[in-house]
Amino acid sequence: MVNGEKPSSQFIAHVTSYPAVSDSLDAIEKNPYGKKGIELANGGYNKMVAPAVPYAQRPYSYIKPYVQKADELADGGLKKVDNTFPIVKEDSQKIKSTILDLAFMPLRMANQGKDYVLSTYGNEYKKCGGNGYVAGGKAVITTSLVVTSDSLAWLADYLNQKKEQAKEVAKEKKDATKEHASN
Repeated sequence: MVNGEKPSSQFIAHVTSYPAVSDSLDAIEKNPYGKKGIELANGGYNKMVAPAVPYAQRPYSYIKPYVQKADELADGGLKKVDNTFPIVKEDSQKIKSTILDLAFMPLRMANQGKDYVLSTYGNEYKKCGGNGYVAGGKAVITTSLVVTSDSLAWLADYLNQKKEQAKEVAKEKKDATKEHASN
């Protein structure tokens, strides 16, 4: 920060490059209360901090390497976040819709399950004759059998897929072990 040098931070540049953060900052700047808050903060900085900056140059020169290393580490942490959670680099609306989809997924799944059971019951009720308590009782029993059968078929398919994946992984590991042993 000597001779008009602007402080720069890889971490702050990286954080503000995220669309959600950038959009949030834009919204704050456009909001009259946010704009007033920024003006007050800038005024406080210009009146209180800016005059003291020249006096802090020497002490800052001692801690500057540590500050730069902390900035590099923080930026490295954000790069790991980018790799682990690539959605943070997506558009704000996509992030919002993804979060809402995940939040309401249990409700959607419950409704789909309810619709499935009720439609299965309706079909079984029609097959059993359709009127009275006996037909309703038969429909309940056959519905439970159909739902159980479908659930077990789904589970068998799922387990077969996992079994095939496990076989592929085991084969890859076996081949890698043979290749490593031959080297």
